[in-house]
Amino acid sequence: MLNLIWVSSFSQNPVLVTSDDFQGVIFSRIYEIPYSNEIPLENRFTPSKREIMELEKSLKDQLKFINRNQPNQGRHYGPIIHKNLRKYIRQYVGIINENGQRIIHVNFVWNGYSGTDDSWKSSFVIVMDGGSHFWNINYRIEEKEFFDFSVNGVA
Repeated sequence: MLNLIWVSSFSQNPVLVTSDDFQGVIFSRIYEIPYSNEIPLENRFTPSKREIMELEKSLKDQLKFINRNQPNQGRHYGPIIHKNLRKYIRQYVGIINENGQRIIHVNFVWNGYSGTDDSWKSSFVIVMDGGSHFWNINYRIEEKEFFDFSVNGVA
């Protein structure tokens, strides 16, 4: 069973970012991230479009290696992520960790599972289950390093 949660905060004007390879939305530093009460606004920033483009280029180059073990993918789990990267929409959130490092959290949602409307552009999507149709990863901007790769399971 797929549990899909839309969390809205329409007044905070997310910014759409697109290329030939992807489409996504950047949430501002004041966007209220669901279930993140432990991240105060002073530990947030708004990623720039340039930072997102750099992240996406690095992800395209590194994802096959990052995904080498293919957790929760194939068969009944869903698509092989690195073979289908263009089919995911993205949501970007900027976080400053306890060491002062700027990190972009990227939420990936299979295009089509996000519904027939554009609510993913203004509402952070949280999904329980769904296999590799939903996954996320963090990116340290200054180090150009990905970490905390996580793929949803299935119930």
